[in-house]
Amino acid sequence: MRKQSRIRILPESLANQIAAGEVVQRPASALKELVENSIDAGASRVEIDLASGGAARVQVVDDGHGMSEDDALLSLERHATSKIASDWDLGRVATLGFRGEALPSVAAVSKMTITTRRSEDALGTEVRIEGGKLQRVTEMGATPGTRVEVRSLFFNVPARRKFLKRRETELARCLEVANQAAMANPNVSFVLRHGKRTLLDLDASGGLQARAAQLVGEAAVSQLLKIPRAASENMTFSGWAGAPGLNRSTRDAQYLFVNGRPIRDRLFVHAAYAAYRSFMPVKRHPVFILFLDMPPEDVDVNVHPAKQEVRFRFASNVYDLVRESVAAVLGARPERVRRDFAHQEVSHAAPGAAAEESAAPALLGGGGYFGNADAAGDYGASEEGGSLAASPLAPDAEAADTDLPAPASSPSESAAPSPLERTLEPPHPSDPVVLSECRYLGQWEECFLLFASPQGLVLVDQHAAHERVLYNRFRDQFREGRVDSQACLVPEEIRLRPEEALGIEAHRDDLLRSGFELECAGPGDYRIRAVPALLADRDPAGAVRQIVEGLADLEQPVSFADLIDGIITRMSCRGAVKAAQAMRPEEVAALVEELEKTPGRWTCPHGRPIMLVMSPAPVRRRFLRS
Repeated sequence: MRKQSRIRILPESLANQIAAGEVVQRPASALKELVENSIDAGASRVEIDLASGGAARVQVVDDGHGMSEDDALLSLERHATSKIASDWDLGRVATLGFRGEALPSVAAVSKMTITTRRSEDALGTEVRIEGGKLQRVTEMGATPGTRVEVRSLFFNVPARRKFLKRRETELARCLEVANQAAMANPNVSFVLRHGKRTLLDLDASGGLQARAAQLVGEAAVSQLLKIPRAASENMTFSGWAGAPGLNRSTRDAQYLFVNGRPIRDRLFVHAAYAAYRSFMPVKRHPVFILFLDMPPEDVDVNVHPAKQEVRFRFASNVYDLVRESVAAVLGARPERVRRDFAHQEVSHAAPGAAAEESAAPALLGGGGYFGNADAAGDYGASEEGGSLAASPLAPDAEAADTDLPAPASSPSESAAPSPLERTLEPPHPSDPVVLSECRYLGQWEECFLLFASPQGLVLVDQHAAHERVLYNRFRDQFREGRVDSQACLVPEEIRLRPEEALGIEAHRDDLLRSGFELECAGPGDYRIRAVPALLADRDPAGAVRQIVEGLADLEQPVSFADLIDGIITRMSCRGAVKAAQAMRPEEVAALVEELEKTPGRWTCPHGRPIMLVMSPAPVRRRFLRS
């Protein structure tokens, strides 16, 4: 008797759903495939309509060349495409995708309607398909081009549908897809609507620079440095690199294109970050728009089912070209030779030579110094508490290759504390320092306030102290719902990208509670009517920008209170008195009075100590008086 086989052939419908899962992971995946089909079809205008973040409906309408009835039906068959005919074509893909290949994948997990007509045909064709099964084919009147409507995505795959994120998250991902496609194709008009709201309306006039202004903002474009067209082997590279002052807390303003295709590539990104390493503060990300063109046979675009990743044939050439081109426009000298920093001996230049090579360190917003490590000393800390002089910029932990210099060890990371660290200690909790009872001695290095106390010599970081005061004040006001708001004498205008405006609208009530009053003046345009009184003499647009950046990561399921806490930290850092700023005795007295009333005054919101104490005993020993 023959035993029952453990291996079985899956039903075609189930196999199609599994195959679709490789390409269609969320509404943005379906939108990406449909938009790329429209661009490959020669469309000059693409209109996108979404509902419920794309989960309920994704509709893409284009004015491309359209399809005949036979082609429309064939486009829904597996492995049907108008892009390739042989393995020779497969190795030289010059289009964004294989038209028709994505349609059956999307149709297998949705209810799809395709309406299309060629300009030479009198009538068009409407095809309805549900869960991969053809329902109806109708001849009807239609405008030239193609309209694809995808409804109820994953209706027949509940296991995948339940893993979709909330509506705002999915909508933000769809906006990202549209932004990338729009930046790569400035000759195409794009419109994106969500329900009754128009989130994106980009015309095709003005070229790439005008499109960049529409997507990253006019103010940002003024700080973009043009990269001259550079060539190496068979590759050409060009684009814009943001000036070091133009940086963000997220990577949402980074555009990478290979042969006009938006991509995500660690090698490409790491090369750009390597050029920014000596210019960018830690935990900040540059803005850039980079274009790389090469023969199609030198790049494999099929290593990822969704065609988001690529593989280069000559990866080292790509890395060098990108890094050196970006570094040149930033003013840095590119290092062509990669050295093994793990075994390299450190040479010490003469003090005079060091002084000639390094300019005076520039003051950084967080109270630290940005530049020469010797000039920064042990207190050259960033806003996030890390050493700027010793922390090379890397895009993320995974992308930090071993051939790049490793961060230098900070004093706190050394095996044994230095004598100075053993001498300078935070006040002991059982014997706290009460500054109002201490004698003020003066200011040292225009950064540290010196006090004589029973415990010894007290050094206070003026920036960290003021930062703690402002942080606690604003945090308490927010939590107790008593934020004092001050109207702006002249409302300041700020332009946000569609996904940024989405976050602002979702938290409008919370922002109002926090003292911010914003008025929508059009798609992406806002007027700042009022700001918290604490920030009245600061930059209102800068404060709103910090909140926008904090709201950018919609993936994290955090409350607005948790989110605003991090934003308060950054705002208090910006508002606090800076290092290298002279303070008059009366200003010091006011700061001490406020600090004495502030809970948690031992560290700033970033965790840096506010005060350190040097007891008399080590000093007496050094003077042989013990």
